[in-house]
Amino acid sequence: MMQKLADEERQLLRHYGERERVISGLQRTFAHQYLLDLGSIKEQSVNIQELLVVVTEAGRKVLSSPP
Repeated sequence: MMQKLADEERQLLRHYGERERVISGLQRTFAHQYLLDLGSIKEQSVNIQELLVVVTEAGRKVLSSPP
């Protein structure tokens, strides 16, 4: 079953899906953590302080579904 996202979570997922995003580990919001827990995004370590955020196939399916 596909999880419904709040507007803030959907906007953040769309933001991450627009292009490659590198964030500081300190920039993880509750919405970011929720998307990570759902498997909609994954993080890849760039260095000790930065993470590359990637939208997963599950995240792309959520974005292509109606809100």
